[in-house]
Amino acid sequence: MNPGTKPVILVVEPDADASDTVEQLMARYSHHYTIVVDPDVVTASRRLRTLAEPATDIALILADRASNGAVLLDEAREAHPHARRGLLLNWNESRSHREEIAVAFAKRQAEGFVTKPSGTPDERFHRSITELLDEWWGNRSPRTAAVHIVCVERTARVHEMCDLLQRHNVPFLFARADSEAGAAILRSARVTADIAPVVVLPGGRTFVDPSNIEVADALGARTRPGSGVYDLIVVGGGPAGLSAAVYAESEGLRTALVEPTAMGGQAGTSSMIRNYLGFPRGISGAELAARAFDQAILFGTEMIYGRTAAAMRAEGDLRIVQLSDGTDVPARAVVIATGVSYRTLDIPSLEPLKGLGVYYGSAISEASSLTGRDVFVVGGGNSAGQAAVYLARFASRVTMLVRSESLAQSMSDYLVTEIDATPNIEIMSGREVVGGAGNGRLETVDVRHTASGVVDTMDAAALFILIGAEPFTQWLPPEVARDDWGYVTTGPSEHVISRLPFESSLAGVFAVGDVRHGSTKRVASAVGEGAVCVRLVHEYLAVQGER
Repeated sequence: MNPGTKPVILVVEPDADASDTVEQLMARYSHHYTIVVDPDVVTASRRLRTLAEPATDIALILADRASNGAVLLDEAREAHPHARRGLLLNWNESRSHREEIAVAFAKRQAEGFVTKPSGTPDERFHRSITELLDEWWGNRSPRTAAVHIVCVERTARVHEMCDLLQRHNVPFLFARADSEAGAAILRSARVTADIAPVVVLPGGRTFVDPSNIEVADALGARTRPGSGVYDLIVVGGGPAGLSAAVYAESEGLRTALVEPTAMGGQAGTSSMIRNYLGFPRGISGAELAARAFDQAILFGTEMIYGRTAAAMRAEGDLRIVQLSDGTDVPARAVVIATGVSYRTLDIPSLEPLKGLGVYYGSAISEASSLTGRDVFVVGGGNSAGQAAVYLARFASRVTMLVRSESLAQSMSDYLVTEIDATPNIEIMSGREVVGGAGNGRLETVDVRHTASGVVDTMDAAALFILIGAEPFTQWLPPEVARDDWGYVTTGPSEHVISRLPFESSLAGVFAVGDVRHGSTKRVASAVGEGAVCVRLVHEYLAVQGER
């Protein structure tokens, strides 16, 4: 966006002079946005084409449903892919025309609906507007950056730091050392960036090639356990672990949560989760994780960030979790919520390019740097579909490489519909990646047709790999039974009838979420398991107390 140029809010409203919608938009937003009003979709369509010529930033497009607004919003998706698109509704139209609106959402013509104001001011109306605008700003360079990262180039280490900050909802800015912005930051911090990245925090505190724990400490995160015995240790900060922590603390259990990388787990990398209860427009994984993290903190959960659970043992009634730095953390019960990690491709030529065009997971922080480029997504599950849809806003083409013949076998129907309606996403079924190459960064990928064996070399700016999953359970002792793939088995069995649901073969140790054998592999079910498990922990502790 050009300095001094205000982004545009475009409104299609037939009777603008008598419109409360236009009046309230002008009163509340005209200082920071240019409000443009057109009477019909034909006029607005011409304006969209006009605004595309000088690449004007359109933040939000609101189109009246009764004026065939969905057609305009669909057109805008290609001309202005980053603009948020909302369908303007009269009161109760969300119910009286629900089938029509559902189709517009399923085809991703609209990303939200906004009910016109019914009074002055109408804060529900403004909440819908500000949420859509917040989503738009979230896809732009941050207006203010809490953390500045400067380096001679965007290295694998820089990618790792950017990705972690993105997943923790920390606004950051990366600048090359030879850019005007990068040079100014380095001058202000009085350091040079030769090879290692320089990290500058608010107030000017500066680090050269810091570890993740150093940055976390400086930003106020807790990286070490407290003293004494916890009632419960939750290992893993994904949806299941955060849910368990929230419910445990809210019910009076002194709880610690151990998370080595980023709150939210795999779900935290999702650009948009649209089928999570209570968020009709959807919510990003990072936003959902940030809200859950704040909730757990407010209830009193003690977060131990940056340390990995390395071992566990039983000592009488206590369960001891040993962290990667050798610290022992004792508790009366443990919930394992370590989730799963994406399976890596055993392809030697891709190894040196990890973080340099080859990414495991959706790597949302990289999307804006891929504007106008060709990218590939490997995988056919929901995470791969969400990544492809998000990347399609930036990349000129997104190619999904899927081993099966149909996405319907492994992906939610709403995502299949959305992908079908996104013109710059191409599905290549029966394909697999077998190689890649590049001079310091990925430039090409080798794709094999599994039926014929023919290998094609294709230009690629990035490769996002979201295939399969492996549970993180190698640190657990033999007393915690696992299946042949490493997932923790829980509940009553032919050998242990008295075991509680979600309890492992080691009494007092429970497992929830994706790490548990037989789990549903959905965010909602993981959250539910975390909540239910806390009631079972109470039952276990009550029995221990009676003994």
